[in-house]
Amino acid sequence: MARAEAALLPLVLQLTGLALAPGTGRGGAVPREPLGLADIHDYQLQAPAHSSAPAGAPQERWRPLEERLGRLEAEVTELREQNKDLQGRVRQLESCECHAASPQCWGLGRAWPEGARWEPDACTACVCRDGATHCVPQPGLPHCHGCSHNGQAYGNGETFATDACTTCRCLEGAVTCTQKPCPRGPCPEPGACCPHCEPGCTGGHRSGETWQLEPCVICTCQAGTVQCQGPSCSELNCLESYTPPGECCPICRPGDLPPTLPRRPLGPRGFRTYLGSCLPSGNVHPPCSLLTSPSRWQPSPGCEYEGQLYEEGASFLSSSNPCLQCSCLRNLVRCVPMKCPSTPCPGPVLRPGHCCPTCQAQGCTEGGSHWEHGQEWTTPGDPCQICQCLEGHIRCHQRECSSLCPYPARPLPGTCCPVCDGCFLNGQEYRSGEPVGSVDPCSHCRCANGSVHCEPLPCPPTPCRHPGRIPGKCCPVCDSCEYQGHQYQSQETFRLQESGRCVRCSCQAGEVSCEEQECPGAPCTLSDSGPQLCPACVLGGEEFAEGVQWEPDGQPCTTCSCQAGVPVCRALLCSPAPCQHPTKPPGACCPSCESCTYHGQVYANGQNFTDADSPCHTCHCEDGTVTCSLVNCPPTTCARPQSGPGQCCPRCPGCAFAGKEYPNGADFPHPSDPCRLCHCLSGHVQCPARRCPPLPCPEPLLLPEECCPQCPATPSGCPRPGGGVPVRHQEHFSQPDDPCRRCLCLDGSVSCQRLPCPPAPCAHPRQGPCCPACDGCLYQGKEFASGERFPSPTARCHICLCWEGSVSCEPRACAPAQCPFPARGDCCPTCDGCEYLWESYLSSQEFPDPREPCNLCTCLRGFVNCSRRPCEPLGCSHPLTPSGHCCPTCQGCLYHGVTAAPGETLPDPLDPTCSICTCQEGSMRCQKKPCAPALCPHPSPGPCFCPVCHSCLSQGREHQDGEEFEGPAGSCERCRCQAGQVSCERLQCPPLPCPLQVTEPGSCCPRCRGCLVHGEEHPEGSSWEPPDSPCSSCMCHEGVITCARVQCVTSCAQPHLGPRDCCPPCSACEHEGRKYEPGESFQPGADPCEVCTCELQPEGTPSLRCHRRQCPSLVGCPTSQLLPPGPQHCCPTCAQPLSPCTEHLQGSKLASPDPCYTCQCQDLTWLCIHRACPEPSCPLLERHTPPGSCCPVCQECVVEAEGRRVADGESWRDPSDDCITCTCRRGRVECHLEECQALSCPHGWAKVRDAGRCCERCQAPAQSCVHQGRQVASGERWAVDACTSCSCVAGAVSCQSQRCPPLSCGPDEAPALRPGSCCPRCLTRPASCMAFGDPHYRTFDGRLLHFQGSCSYVLAKDCRGGDFSVHVTNDDRGRSGVSWTHEVAVLLGDVAVRLLQGGAVTVDGRPVALPFLQEPLMYVELRGRTVMLHAQPGLQVLWDGQSQVEVRVPGSYRGQICGLCGNFNGFAQDDLQGPEGLLLSTEAEFGNSWQVPEGPGPGRPCSKGREVDPCRAAGYRARREANARCRVLKSSPFSRCHTVVPPEPFFAACVYDLCACGPGFLADTCLCDALEAYASHCRQAGVTPAWRGPTLCGEGAMPSASWGRGDTEGSGLDSVGTGRVTGGGPGDCKVTLLSTPPAVVGCLLDRGFVFDECGPPCPRTCFNQHVPLGELAAHCVRPCVPACRCPAGLVEHEAHCISPEACPPVLLTGDQPPSTLPNPSQKPQGQEP
Repeated sequence: MARAEAALLPLVLQLTGLALAPGTGRGGAVPREPLGLADIHDYQLQAPAHSSAPAGAPQERWRPLEERLGRLEAEVTELREQNKDLQGRVRQLESCECHAASPQCWGLGRAWPEGARWEPDACTACVCRDGATHCVPQPGLPHCHGCSHNGQAYGNGETFATDACTTCRCLEGAVTCTQKPCPRGPCPEPGACCPHCEPGCTGGHRSGETWQLEPCVICTCQAGTVQCQGPSCSELNCLESYTPPGECCPICRPGDLPPTLPRRPLGPRGFRTYLGSCLPSGNVHPPCSLLTSPSRWQPSPGCEYEGQLYEEGASFLSSSNPCLQCSCLRNLVRCVPMKCPSTPCPGPVLRPGHCCPTCQAQGCTEGGSHWEHGQEWTTPGDPCQICQCLEGHIRCHQRECSSLCPYPARPLPGTCCPVCDGCFLNGQEYRSGEPVGSVDPCSHCRCANGSVHCEPLPCPPTPCRHPGRIPGKCCPVCDSCEYQGHQYQSQETFRLQESGRCVRCSCQAGEVSCEEQECPGAPCTLSDSGPQLCPACVLGGEEFAEGVQWEPDGQPCTTCSCQAGVPVCRALLCSPAPCQHPTKPPGACCPSCESCTYHGQVYANGQNFTDADSPCHTCHCEDGTVTCSLVNCPPTTCARPQSGPGQCCPRCPGCAFAGKEYPNGADFPHPSDPCRLCHCLSGHVQCPARRCPPLPCPEPLLLPEECCPQCPATPSGCPRPGGGVPVRHQEHFSQPDDPCRRCLCLDGSVSCQRLPCPPAPCAHPRQGPCCPACDGCLYQGKEFASGERFPSPTARCHICLCWEGSVSCEPRACAPAQCPFPARGDCCPTCDGCEYLWESYLSSQEFPDPREPCNLCTCLRGFVNCSRRPCEPLGCSHPLTPSGHCCPTCQGCLYHGVTAAPGETLPDPLDPTCSICTCQEGSMRCQKKPCAPALCPHPSPGPCFCPVCHSCLSQGREHQDGEEFEGPAGSCERCRCQAGQVSCERLQCPPLPCPLQVTEPGSCCPRCRGCLVHGEEHPEGSSWEPPDSPCSSCMCHEGVITCARVQCVTSCAQPHLGPRDCCPPCSACEHEGRKYEPGESFQPGADPCEVCTCELQPEGTPSLRCHRRQCPSLVGCPTSQLLPPGPQHCCPTCAQPLSPCTEHLQGSKLASPDPCYTCQCQDLTWLCIHRACPEPSCPLLERHTPPGSCCPVCQECVVEAEGRRVADGESWRDPSDDCITCTCRRGRVECHLEECQALSCPHGWAKVRDAGRCCERCQAPAQSCVHQGRQVASGERWAVDACTSCSCVAGAVSCQSQRCPPLSCGPDEAPALRPGSCCPRCLTRPASCMAFGDPHYRTFDGRLLHFQGSCSYVLAKDCRGGDFSVHVTNDDRGRSGVSWTHEVAVLLGDVAVRLLQGGAVTVDGRPVALPFLQEPLMYVELRGRTVMLHAQPGLQVLWDGQSQVEVRVPGSYRGQICGLCGNFNGFAQDDLQGPEGLLLSTEAEFGNSWQVPEGPGPGRPCSKGREVDPCRAAGYRARREANARCRVLKSSPFSRCHTVVPPEPFFAACVYDLCACGPGFLADTCLCDALEAYASHCRQAGVTPAWRGPTLCGEGAMPSASWGRGDTEGSGLDSVGTGRVTGGGPGDCKVTLLSTPPAVVGCLLDRGFVFDECGPPCPRTCFNQHVPLGELAAHCVRPCVPACRCPAGLVEHEAHCISPEACPPVLLTGDQPPSTLPNPSQKPQGQEP
């Protein structure tokens, strides 16, 4: 035993040293076992004290220690190996350097380095830049620009759906669509691919139903179409056939048609076709060539019978014989006679149009009402019940409703059948266009006229061409591929066969790349003896068929194929791995990214390791790519850290232990174990356990916070609460007052703790005596008993149930309303109001019928009764109801279906032959027509009981009845005596082929007449050369002579022009290799108007002359009747005959459809002369002929001598001669020479010629002028303004002003002055846009929008020129989803102006005080409580400092604006245009598209706008109260404005705001905002309503009370509404401007004002006209402003524009006397202008 102990002791000491060495344990120390090494040593020293044990006991006690020492030795060895590895890693990391990893991009399944370029498809080019992939379309490829499909544009690669069943894709300019198959069975839910059932057929037949139309015809309903099939009868070979009774097929009549002509059905146009013949049917005679082969013509289904068309399978009665029942079958009509039933009455009556007699009809009487036989009516209480009176009996039946849509809306009041203008689905009614919930989360469904249309949700474009689909996701992604209808995973390889080719494809991140595989040709051929087998391949003892590919065993990198019986093997090509450090697994062919191979070592995916080459770097393997980074060194705590060899991080000398540094040799306590004492020695820390003295007790006790165990004292008990027996040591007991706690007595001390509670098996347990219990519920802070029901405290209209500790809530079950149109209550529909056609009405409220304006509806406890509006009784018998009116009036008559105007006389509809009626004040007065007097002695009664004669008296001779005789001499008439009346008819003349006819004197019939000119008649169609114009040609066509100059055409390269030639002829009659004979004509080119003729010459060979054909003038032909020339025709024609030149038109002129012709009527012939056009000065490409003009014109003139261009209308003097003045008139330069009169000057005066003038003038001896305080030399000229120029002449100032012509502008235009222009011109009126309320936007074109986004948006922006941009920032109003305008930002170039709450203004981030001027850009001022910003381009922004903003722009920005204010193009329908120019479907989508980033400063949370209906959320009562409060908009205070500004949009906005603001004081503010917005629009339209009062938005209630009016009190602003300057001196220039542009309400043109959109802020008046312009402009510290101004040369005085001479005398004060400041418009006395 001693030897064992001696052997163990050195081992224990060695292990102790190893265990305490630094860095050997995991975390710094070896974990302590229950018995430490020091304890073992102490136990060894104490061993002799226990020698009284048995002899074998020491070995048994030492055996566990030996086992434990063995385990300690193994752990120390393992720790030593780990320590070596860690030290090596640290040395490697210390030698590392940090290098920035080059950025890479991912595309096409691989990594691309920085700057690399690749093409993912044929239309896209990508580049890797800064680690990001940037792809752009390939330039110059038209097919890559996208596709156009059904009027919509799609980008390349974009996938879209045309309907719920069709998906299309745009790829390289072509659109390919695929159809989703529809499942069989019943109709699926809305939103599926096939959302509708097969439609039924007429007659109530369902789809698929089969019935027997007649004994031989079977019909079937298929897809809404009736298809009928008759019996299969054999073909007959006869002309006439008949069908015997009871048979279905016809038979031939005996001896009818030889068997050589088989009968055929009717062909086209009623022809029967026979083999080899064409026999007409009826009176139609088409050519037989149409019917050469009966088999080529297929008749359309249906029949034509007695002029009517019938569908296939239809049954009908013959219109000529009502006793024939006919049917249409296989394009043939078959009729059979009807059998009449027996009549039960003795005397049946045969009614017209009926086949069988019927009993005499008897009427029906019930309840005081009488109906005739056959009359139908609807019972008042049940609109679905139809009753009919039949033979005195009333028969009623329910109306059958056939719906034309699958989900019709509920029937209208008073009607029975549902309608298709909405949808009723799942117990809820939807309007047309309203979204409908879909079971498919990837579809968006909406109601469309009783049907549900679903469209797939839009998906963003994918960067790959073949994206795949993942279950549960709506949009395709590039993680897989979809190719030819199949799904493939990424990196999957598959084979296809396309067009007979073998293709091998692979899927890589949504891209499919395919390569064609060459298929070997069959080496064997078919022999004559039979098929020959192709050879197979044998390799490695295995046989492979021809063309098969396989991979040999044990050779994973080789692929083999059998080709012509020979195995061909080759190495398998690997695609590049999509990682940087792939690993080739053992037995694999290609590297993979499942692990990393780095510096020859393989690391597992996700493994961290130290770089062997650089131990100071730590690396990480992720999906085949290794990323390394420098080791982060901990901070040092000493002043001079040291770095040793092989170290990565510097450290302090001494020991570092538990985050602290200790000097060498220091002792310190262990930071976590108080029973250890640590010692720092040469950088190593040793912490041995403290030695404890031996204890005499067998069971020592280790007390808390003690290092050594102690012998325990005798335990003592604890007093029991409430008295009694004390509690023993280690006994558990409970407190009497707290049964939920359990206590333990330990040596006199008591420790208690709460009993643990098991988890409650319910969701909302209540608190029991100790633990939660499930016999009740604790929900939202309240307790409920099990089984108790209570309203939900969190969700409206929900009822909750507490059941065994769990609460379940569900919507309150509403009982079905006892009325058809219940109103929406707080939770359930109630019958205390009505909801009719999506509008709510109060009970007993009357309202107009939305569907029928002449009906008035009443809501009564959920029932809606509509009846026609009552009309006042009229005092006329035949009143007329005008169109658009509900009640009849006596201002017209309606008599037996005939409408007559007051006083109109027309034939009596009941007796049109003998009676006439007149409409008089709504009543028809009818009387008998007066009879003509009889001209014979013994008349007899005739028609209409009028006397008639039986003989006639004509030309003094009596003729008997029926006698014919010649008419008066020269009348060309033949007369006849008939019933006492002589009727004469003109002799019928033979028709003439010419339109112009003339009747010679003494002749009865006309003859054809040609054209008459200069007393000579030319026949119709002739041409001649007028003697006075040898190069012109005249022609006669329909009595119209057309003369024009010959237009020459050259057909050869070098024509020669002779002295008498009009057109240069070609020397030989040859064209394009063909020779023509003299007199032969031909067309040289494709133009049918060009003609060439070979003409004989007096001398020499024939020559070829070419010219354009002359077209006759179609004078008097309306433009709508002009017909263009057809193919190979040259001239247009007129669809109606031309108006002849008659006697009363002699000498008159008429415009021809061709503006180049002028036509005059002379000698009963229209003579049309072609006018010659002067040559314009501009190039040919710049010439154009305006519509209705003959000659081409240009926009400007080109002065070739000077080499410059001149605008149209501009005049200039010839630079070489001042006496020549030229003017540009539509491209032609017109010049005239000024003539000078003889000049005689006084003595001493000299003749001088001023520069730029033609004539000389007399000039006095040199004498200067004084003008506005400065000396002006004699002869000097200067400009006062754009219209006035002055000059100094002989010491006097002479001024001339340009006079402007009168101007007439359109309704949406106003006269306006442009800067630098003299005369006004018509410009589009300015427009304004406003944002107010919650907020609402009234666009420039007048559309009212509601948008509730709380971010920053573009309100209005110059999208073309970029002059300005106005942004608004909205803020949450306090209710869900509702916001209002919080601030406004105006961007003018690089300057940013922010209009903040309370009227504060900042410019480029710094606050400014008002008024503020920044020349020449803007001017900001405060008008009352409104901040107004005037900008140089004519922009105005008005801000009330709270939530209302208005933007005004001049008319020059029409069509250039974008943003929430619309596009300002005059059409409100297209205002919902997004930034891309596309129309958006909802207002929320439109508003969100104009969101912009907010300005500088800390960001704030914002929410996108969505479709919000605050009245629906607020409930029925809130909406009713909002309607009542906003009704003031339609009351008398605003009545004057209703005619100019419709109140309905503002009323809707007011109700919207009040619902959103909720009850309380905020509702008053919202109401006043809405009323003020409407009042502002009224003031802009020229109407100022007086609507504020003590109880309605009093003056103190609205901060924007002066909105849009400006401060006109005491400012001198007159009623014109223009800027006006008061005061006399230059320093007193007080200006007031109307904030609304005056052109909106119109300038007072009768007082001489015109609108100037960029005019001076200080205009000329009678009080400042003497102030120099420069000095006046210096005191008007604003940019130009839009206002009403006086034209140049006039000044303003008392709201009128007058001449300066008409101004009253003005006393001038100052340093300069008035005599030195002459009026520029005054002239020196005696001086001529």
